[in-house]
Amino acid sequence: MVDDPAALRVAEDLEEAEFVSGLQAGHWRVIAFNFPHLDFAISATEPDGTASEYGFRAELTNFSALAPMVRIWDHATNQPLAQDKRPKGDRRVTITFQVWGSDTVYRPWDRMAGPHDTTRQNNAHMAWRPERRLSYIFRDLHGILNSNARTVRLRASA
Repeated sequence: MVDDPAALRVAEDLEEAEFVSGLQAGHWRVIAFNFPHLDFAISATEPDGTASEYGFRAELTNFSALAPMVRIWDHATNQPLAQDKRPKGDRRVTITFQVWGSDTVYRPWDRMAGPHDTTRQNNAHMAWRPERRLSYIFRDLHGILNSNARTVRLRASA
């Protein structure tokens, strides 16, 4: 039996130094990997400054030639996270995790959101490219989910 090259690439990415560093720092964790699905969680900072995390499911068929399709996910119910439970925060947080037609995270690297409207044209530097690693996506999501921490620090210092 020949192994799927996409599954092999995902397995390599899960062992990549930058990805492992994020795991060790507690920025993210892998819940399950059953190709083509990767279930994971990313640590977050809520608008009031409390720590939390959000679950995600990535569909990785033909990875990395084809961009990942990532949904914010409720692992307890095995479906996309309900709108009222999605991350709150500034406009960037709200737009990224909005409910929209394909209901994937609204990021230029996502398989569904990237080609949608002018997302890719306006953010070409963030579009998916086959040489990108999974850590790119995880870092991006972690940055967005922790953007509230900066707001909390700024309020506290004011």
